[in-house]
This record gives sequence, structure tokens and C-alpha cells, in this order.
Amino acid sequence: MSTDPLNTADPTRPIVEWLNAPPSRDITTEILALDEQLDALHGPSISSQQFHHCIELFHARAQALAVAHRHALRAEALPLPSPVLTRARAVSASLMRVAQGFERVLTDADARSGLPQKRLDETTPARALRLLCEVFLVMSQAGLEPDPELWRLAWRLYSISRNANGAVEPAANPVETALFAYKRLLAMPSLAPAELAPAELDWAADFLGRVTNLVHVQETRPPSLDGAWYWLDPAGSAEPQACVRREAPEGRSLLFFSTTGLARRASELLLRHASPGELPELMTHPDFPGVLPVPLLEKLHARWSVPPRREQSRRRQDYPVQACVGLSAIWNTLRYGNDADLITEWSVINESPGGYAIMNVQGRAAGLQAGMAIALRRDPRDTWSLCVVRWIRSDAINQIEIGLQMLSRGAIPVNVGFRGAERDVGIVRALVLPVLPALRQHQAVMAPAGTYSSRRFTLVSDIDRVYVAQCRLLSLDLQTSGVELFQFEIDPYPL
Repeated sequence: MSTDPLNTADPTRPIVEWLNAPPSRDITTEILALDEQLDALHGPSISSQQFHHCIELFHARAQALAVAHRHALRAEALPLPSPVLTRARAVSASLMRVAQGFERVLTDADARSGLPQKRLDETTPARALRLLCEVFLVMSQAGLEPDPELWRLAWRLYSISRNANGAVEPAANPVETALFAYKRLLAMPSLAPAELAPAELDWAADFLGRVTNLVHVQETRPPSLDGAWYWLDPAGSAEPQACVRREAPEGRSLLFFSTTGLARRASELLLRHASPGELPELMTHPDFPGVLPVPLLEKLHARWSVPPRREQSRRRQDYPVQACVGLSAIWNTLRYGNDADLITEWSVINESPGGYAIMNVQGRAAGLQAGMAIALRRDPRDTWSLCVVRWIRSDAINQIEIGLQMLSRGAIPVNVGFRGAERDVGIVRALVLPVLPALRQHQAVMAPAGTYSSRRFTLVSDIDRVYVAQCRLLSLDLQTSGVELFQFEIDPYPL
């Protein structure tokens, strides 16, 4: 068998040719090809300097692959189909390999020879850290926990980027520094990815990327850890922890960062939005299906100001429940009675006075997104408890965990239509929730997202008899990508 003398002289030639060729439009095919070329790059015939030259070229290809995968998932709901979940893991593994390749270059004296030290320490860790940001997003979009090695690798890369005095080397463009990329990665858990739909997480990560410079990082313990402080144990395996949720241990070298600057910028944008005229960055966009930027930014602002602390203890449980998933399915079940096709079997794994964590036991869960409505009951004779999905995890195929916030015990199916609005949303199906003193002093309506459009609306119920009322909205209590919840009263001065 003949050999190509050009390939014998330069074993990286086929790799470079592949890197210079257009990527495959099929994401799975691109992943397989990327892994194949990475295997070739780690071959014994590749010198350290050849490895460094090629791994630099892999950065753009790997980044483009991650972005294409994330964009394809924006319209997906959890749990992901098995092939897509497998693809998410494969994308993350490939990105980790490239990032680890950058670390090899930074710690290999032969690979570093002949290269400007400042430029190497300035750009190489930053590129690797940007790939780790993609790993976090890809895994989080799929409802998976990133590999703990991600945080240790990120710290090592960030440490390499600093000079002997502990400062980060400056770059012509601040966005290109390792510190900027590391700040973005550190702040990503503050987005609470498990509480966001895939498209919402992408929007939030995109917004974070524009304001990352406002994250404050320090290696000394702040005088006070109240408010928006987080801590990370660089030698540990856990992601950054909010100080108000988990106390930072004493006597250990920890990294601290604050999201107060992010909260301030979000507040400024929301105040400007309240003024006449729409802000382009807070308008809905077809690239982010189902995302409502204003309520999402309000949610981020609240988390960045003071991360929520757990105020109610959770109790481990293990008992079966029935679930009705989605506002439309709940409405039909309450209006027309039980339908076996709309009810699935789940198991409660822990509960608190404010909600539940449940796991599917039927393998028949589909179309799940954070922010949607779910009704639970323990027995077919029980009243349905109305909840909203707070977070979703899917660590294994055909297994999914959901965190639920309880909103009401019982609900009445109705139809509502808003009047005098600039946009006509028509009559929509909704649920009336009773007064719940611990949560609200008035009745409330849960309706599909985008229903609320003015202060007055008409409510129609026809369960036992036709009842029509003109109502006035009092407060908008909850707004997610799936539902809205607002308190109301019967209008004393109907028009």
C-alpha cells in the first residue's frame, strides 16, 4: 500500500484540511468528525508545536458546533429525545477535549517555545474558558449537570493567565481576556439554568455575555457575605454557591464574586423600559421562541440582587401521584373530567410546605418546560393541586426530575378576554384560583403567557350555569414563558 509523502512529512495536513473545509450541516456528523480529528491530533507522530498550531484552529470549529447545537435546542422541551440527549453529552465531551488541549499547550514547554509569552497567556486560556462556557450551557440546556472537572479546569486556566504578581495580563480588547471569560463562566450558575427553558437560557447567557465585565471577582473574603456574593472552592468539585444559601467555609482558599453590578445594569434597563418607547434589547425576537425578555430580565434582576435562600425545610418522600401537565390539559381535565391520555404517573421524592420535587415513573413525560403549569393529586378522589414548574433536571434518558411551586388547591376552568388592549388576544382558556392567605388576598387567574394586555377583562364560566363578570386586574404576580398569574376583583364600575 502506498503512502502519501506529504502526509508522511506533515501528519497534521489531513487535520488542517478538515479544519479549513466547511462544517457539516448535520450536527451529529460534525461531532463524529471532530472527535476523529481530535484522536488524530493526539497521535504519537504529532509534535508539540504541531499540536499547538492545530488546537488553535479547533477553537473556532468547536465553538461553532456548540452554538449550532444550542440554537437547534431552543424550541425543544424536556425530556430531550434520546438521540438529542446523547448528542448534548457528545458535544460537551468534545469541547472539554479541546479546552484540555489548550491547557496542554500552556503547560508544555516545547509547545510554548518560540511564542510570545504575553500573547500566549492572554489569549489561550481565554479561548479555552469560552469553550467551558459552552460546555456549561450545552449541558444545562439538556437538564444535565456539568462534569465537576469543568470547575477545576477553569480555575487552572484562569491561574495560568495571571502573571507573577497575580494580575491578569491586559488585552487590546477586554472581552478577549481570560478574566472576562472566567467571570462569565462563574456567573452562569446565577442564571438558575434549571429554572429556564432552553431558549430562555440562551437569551440569558447572551445578555450575560454583554455585561460580564460588571461581575466583581476577588480572592479575599468580603467583610459581609450578605446580598449577592457567591463563593467557589477552586480545589473542589461543586459549582459556585450563593453565600445566602450555603455558608462559605472558613480556613480555605476560596474565590468570591458578586453579581451586584449585573443587578444594577438589569435595573437600569427595566427602568428605561418603563419609559415610553421600546428598547430593542427587550423586544421579543424569533431567534428566541417563547422568550418574554422583560419578565425574564426581572427574574434575573431578582436573583442577581439577592439569590433566593431556602426558607422551608424539605422532607424526603416516596409516594405516587398523578400529574396533569400543561395549562390546556389541566383545563380540559377540570372541565370535562378525567382523561387517561392527559394523566401520567409520577413519584414525589421530597416536599416542603411550598412545593414538591417529583420524578416520572412511567417514561411518558414530554413537552416539559420551566414555567409551565402542572396539576398534582395523590388519589383520583382528591382535589387537584395547581403548581408551576420551577426547575427541571434530566440526568438520565427516560428519567426526569421536576421542582414544583404550589400555587393553589383546586381551580375553576373559565374563559377570559381582555378589553381595550392594543393587541387583540381574543378569548382564551384560563383557571381561577381561590384566595390563599399565605400567597394572595384575592382570587387569581392563571392564563397562557401573553394574555394580560390591559387592566380590565371579561370572565366567563359555564360549568353549572353561564356566569359572566367584568373584572379588574389588581396585580401581576407571576409571569413565565408558559403562564401568567394575576389577582383580580369583580369590577365595581363595569363599563
